[in-house]
This record gives sequence, C-alpha cells and structure tokens, in this order.
Amino acid sequence: MIRRQLINFQNRSVDVRVGLGAFEELPRMFASAVGKPKRAMVVWNDATSERFGEVVEHALVDAGFAVSLLVLEVSPAGATLADADTVFGALSANGITCDDLVVAVGDTATCSVVCWCANQWCGRTECALLPTTFDAMLTVATTMKPLVASSANALPAIAFRPEPGLVVCDLDLVREADPEDLKLGYAVLVGTMLSSSKSRWNQFTETVPEILAGEEVALVNAIQWSQTARKDVLMATNPSARHALDFGKTGERTLRACLVDAASQVPVYQLLSEGMRFEARLAHDACDFDIDYVFEVDDCLEDFGIEELAFDLEPASYIEEFRRQQFVRSNRSMLPLPAALGAIRLTSVEDEVLDRHARAYLASRKELL
Repeated sequence: MIRRQLINFQNRSVDVRVGLGAFEELPRMFASAVGKPKRAMVVWNDATSERFGEVVEHALVDAGFAVSLLVLEVSPAGATLADADTVFGALSANGITCDDLVVAVGDTATCSVVCWCANQWCGRTECALLPTTFDAMLTVATTMKPLVASSANALPAIAFRPEPGLVVCDLDLVREADPEDLKLGYAVLVGTMLSSSKSRWNQFTETVPEILAGEEVALVNAIQWSQTARKDVLMATNPSARHALDFGKTGERTLRACLVDAASQVPVYQLLSEGMRFEARLAHDACDFDIDYVFEVDDCLEDFGIEELAFDLEPASYIEEFRRQQFVRSNRSMLPLPAALGAIRLTSVEDEVLDRHARAYLASRKELL
C-alpha cells in the first residue's frame, strides 16, 4: 500500500507518497514530477549512493532523464553555505535548468540544503526528496533544517519553507533501521502531535505500540498526521500559532550550550525531549496547561524509549543561558507553549516562574546521577 497525500500551500502542492516498497514505484513518480523529462541531478553521500544508487538511477533513466550525480557529505548537524555553493556549482556544471529535476537522497540535512538550492536555481527548479531517516520523512515536506553561514558564524538561521514537488517515504527503511536511529523521529512526532488537536493526540498515543512494532498502517498514519499538523501550523492565521513547531527547542539549545563538550556525547533526540519536558512544565504554570497532559508527554517519550537525561548544572547559569537563547532569535521574551492540546501559542514566562521550574527541573536531573 502506497498512500498519497497532497499538502497544499496556497498556489503550490507537495505530493507525498508513503508506504512499504515505495522506491519500487519511483519511475512512475519521477515521470510526472516535471512536464517533459530531460535532465536530472541526484545529490547524496557515499553511503546512500552505494545503497540506493542502482534503484534511483535506473528509475530516473526509465522515466526518460539523463542523469548526473553529486556526492555531497553533509554534517548531520546541518549544512553550511559552502555545501550550498557546491550544489550550485554542480547544477551549473551539469546544465540543470528550471525545466529539469533535482533529486536529494538522504537525511534531513541533505534534503534541506538541496531543496534550498533548487528553490533558488533559475527562479525555481523542481525538487524531489527521498528521505532515508524517520525524522526526515516527518519533516522535509514542510520544513527544512536551517543552514549555517560558516563555522565562524554558526547560528542555524538560514531557512524557508521548502515546498518540494515530490517526497517519497519508503517505510522499509523505518523497519530496517536501528531502533536508536528512530528516536529523533519519535521525539519530533511527539512535539508535532502536541500541536495538533486533542482527538488526534489521543489517536496518536493509542497507536504508539503499533508504531514501535513497525506496523504499516500505523507508520503511514503517523507520517501523514505529522504532515497535516505541520502544514496547519505553518498556514495558521494567528501569527502566534506559527511558532508551535519550535516547542521544546529553546530548552534543547540551552541544554546543548550549558553541557558544552559533553553535549556532543548526548543524542539530539534526548536534548530535544528534555527541552519538551521542561517547557511542558513551564506551560502548566504560565498558561494553565493541564498537568495530566504534561505527564502524558513524559509517558509518551518513555514509551518510545527516550529516557530522562542525568546531568548537574547550576540553576543561575541555566536560566541565564535560557533567556539568552530566547533573544538570539527574537526580540520578544516569549515561548511557544501549549495552553491546551492543539493550542501552542507564544506565551510570556515570568522570571519567578522560570526560576522556580528551572531549579526543580535541574534538581530532579541531578538526582538521576
């Protein structure tokens, strides 16, 4: 079963295909991606090209494309403008025009930089994304991983809505993946579903065992629910609601900065989940988020095998860094916090509330050591 979903963004649609063995249908999908197939450029890394090279290249040739290849090693932490410059150089060298197709095969960082470049090449060149990680399947149709300008200017802030023409998610990759490699996707899924409706959250929590078991229908539903929820956030008429997908990220960045070198040993999914756990507790005080749902978020993360992180930090330095991370990206002292399921809005957090919850949170993590 390969299920199709169209995500509509005003005058553009993203065609998302999800299912087991989805890559087997690539020739037909590629053929309809552009008006008349002529040239296509594929971007991937060495490992991805070795695993999927034959399938993707043959699919493009069968669809009528002359294929050129670019091997690009992008850091999982995010691409840089130097990576983008490499892509632009390859597009030029291979004669890619606005009527051709650019294909990205890989993780979130790879798909993001390639789609960013395709959107700007010749006014806009159609792009097809073949995400190979679970978190990429959940996100690349609607949002991109921000680029950084350089190692000297490392704020990941270069981003816009990607809107690729085609996204193909082969669930065989999810079933075959190491459980540890799926946990970032699980954390992203929890945060995304929290921004959806109460009924959708309840549906999601009930299907967690099926998702963990790799059942096809549960995985397809999870990805499509995620796409719908993310699109609704991005298209919200309320400007405050458009920040809902940033829930937990201030806490994540704060923890990464405070742990310094030790942060490199902590998986990204654990930092993000800690950010969500802490900010959910802030929401209980700041905007009356039901405490039962705070515990549901905890339980859901634990069901996915994401344990609480043990560390020891000084409250004063943590609070100072938390506020600093807020002001790096905004002039407002407000956080995207859930007032209810499906209602994550920018909310002002008083210093006293932040101080009290930070001290309690840090004390609980110290006890885990």
